[in-house]
Amino acid sequence: MHSPTLRTRRKTRLTASLLLTLGMLAGPAAAQVTGDQVADLAEQGRFNELLHALEGKAPDQVEVGRLVDGLQRYENHLAARTAARETAFAEAMEEARQRLDEGKLQDALIKVIEAHDLADDPAAFLQDEQVVALTRQVAERAEAAARDADWVEALAMYRLLDLLHEDSRRYHEQYEQAASHIRILQLYNPLLLRDLYRERAERIGDEDNPLLSDEEVDEEDLEDWTIKLAGVTRDQMFQSLSQATSRHIDQQPYPVLLAGAFEGLLAVLDTEGLEDVFPGLGDAEKVSTLRAVLEAKLADVQRPGRRLTRGSASDLIEEVLDANTNSVGLPESVVVYELTTGATGELDPFSTVIWPEDLRQFSRSISGDFVGVGVQIQRIDGKLVVVTPLEGTPGMEAGIKAEDIIARVDGRSTSTWSIDKAVREITGPEGTEVHLTIIRPGVDDPIDFTIVRRKIELESIKGWAHREEGGWDYWVDREAGIGYIRMSQFLRQTATDMDRAIAQLRAEGDLNGLILDLRFNPGGLLSTAVEVVDRFIDGGRIVSTVDGTGRMTSSQNAHRRNTYPADLPVVVLINRGSASASEIVSGALQDYGRAFIIGENSYGKGSVQDIFPLGRQEAYFKCTTQHYQLPMGRIIHRTDDAVVWGIQPDLAVRMTTKEIGDWLEARRDADVIIAEEDRDPDNPRVNPDDILADGMDTQLEAALLYLQAQRLSTSDEAFAQRDE
Repeated sequence: MHSPTLRTRRKTRLTASLLLTLGMLAGPAAAQVTGDQVADLAEQGRFNELLHALEGKAPDQVEVGRLVDGLQRYENHLAARTAARETAFAEAMEEARQRLDEGKLQDALIKVIEAHDLADDPAAFLQDEQVVALTRQVAERAEAAARDADWVEALAMYRLLDLLHEDSRRYHEQYEQAASHIRILQLYNPLLLRDLYRERAERIGDEDNPLLSDEEVDEEDLEDWTIKLAGVTRDQMFQSLSQATSRHIDQQPYPVLLAGAFEGLLAVLDTEGLEDVFPGLGDAEKVSTLRAVLEAKLADVQRPGRRLTRGSASDLIEEVLDANTNSVGLPESVVVYELTTGATGELDPFSTVIWPEDLRQFSRSISGDFVGVGVQIQRIDGKLVVVTPLEGTPGMEAGIKAEDIIARVDGRSTSTWSIDKAVREITGPEGTEVHLTIIRPGVDDPIDFTIVRRKIELESIKGWAHREEGGWDYWVDREAGIGYIRMSQFLRQTATDMDRAIAQLRAEGDLNGLILDLRFNPGGLLSTAVEVVDRFIDGGRIVSTVDGTGRMTSSQNAHRRNTYPADLPVVVLINRGSASASEIVSGALQDYGRAFIIGENSYGKGSVQDIFPLGRQEAYFKCTTQHYQLPMGRIIHRTDDAVVWGIQPDLAVRMTTKEIGDWLEARRDADVIIAEEDRDPDNPRVNPDDILADGMDTQLEAALLYLQAQRLSTSDEAFAQRDE
């Protein structure tokens, strides 16, 4: 038997004394407000109405006064945020118009994306006449660039369009097509790709781009595609296609997979600049011959009702391999790799072949144990950009920030490097040094960092503030008895660490409410997510898996042991960065009514990948085989045709990209531990309490108000004492 819902639990505890109204406490002339109404207004986020209802009611009652003070601060912060958003929105739109008048479409669109994030109604904003006109212009430029095989320009334009229309995915297919050509250039001719990015930077006047001042690259430092494709065989390709048709959740038939395969190899023929690497591609007649074969095969497999067996599909691929040998003569490993990449691209973003050279990196990624500096990176417009430094790592302690551009590593230019190479070069033996040269937007000169690599051990959970004596303080509001636990990901020890934090809170005072912060938590171990949910419910299904037919294939259930008291109110914070295991935890607790969810719609990653060996285990096929299903039957995974995905909060509280950035930076600064001898009295460290006092975390503020209101709505003794 599972725990009762928050709403049921609250109502069953209401007694006749709760029906005494706050209005009665203040006098017969005051408007009546019941405990139920206090709870309902908080649940609906109608904090302004709740403030007006409580003002003047029992002002000397501590809990009422605390809530009124919090509501007033929230309203003040909301007014300030609203004014700031309106100003920033107007400025962004004005700058967009100026950039458009100057003919700088990309800069104009960047400002429109910024304005979209600030708009009161983002969906309506996309229908604005000016926005529609600009979108059309940028799309036309992107289409023209694609026709001219200018994939650097096409990718830049489609990436912005895809970002602007992220929810509808209107331009996602075009973005992926352009990205595939960039991937091909990055793999086979990275030096040419660097030069193309440099030419574009000069063309658009991107004067701060480090590529413009980049020195010549040592040929010996260029990545060799033959290393990446070492051990790639046709048998691995045939086995992966067979596994895809039988094991993938959608069980895509051979015609669909082969269509993707042939389009993948055609993309190689359509990517200019590879003839320097593969001379056969410089022979127009030979290219035309292979293209004709591929287009004929593509038309064949795309015929309505076309069926293929494994044998007939293999025959078609063998014919393509022979046609390549008799024409452009690409190395077989290249043809096999590109055919396979194209085929698996028809499945989903998480299904792929792990080739022999990829195994070392893959093993490290699933172990979660590595030595490095602790920064997440990606390539954007030919630049190696820091997504975020990881908390508690050498990179963060050294001062690396999000959006920093890593221009050089140990004095070598990163302009031609893939992400894999950058990871290999930045990581290394524990205790060794790595030198990073950073270009920071808004800073004139490069910044040099010398960082000592160490084992990256991510904390399972974090609290609200570091204690002077060490460890975490888990109280976000000690007076109200509200605890706060951040989970950055789900590791093996997470549930145990959460138990310790809860025990610490209970040992230090009355725990009246708990906030679990799962924002930007990308997931982790399913078993750990199940353990966490199990702490809050004493029975019932936590999560199950279903195959493509909807048949349940496994189920994880809760147990009575180790369950926290059912009268502990819980709020879970989520946002668009909450994925996978985070969505299982928040969704399961939401289904049982055991937690109130605040924030923004989560990411929508609810699929299960299994690993199947190819050949003698020198390669593997990572394949999506199932979807997670929540207790009430929800499938949270976002598919191309999904209208609803992920976890929808009970109370939606939106934060703009800038607000999120400011909050994250303040949170990171507050988390940095500074030795007493290194502290600067003129530049004190950020106090986490300032984040709330300055209104930097709207979602957390709402969580605190919700829990305080729930506490007040069930405070029988407080009402009774006041009535006497």
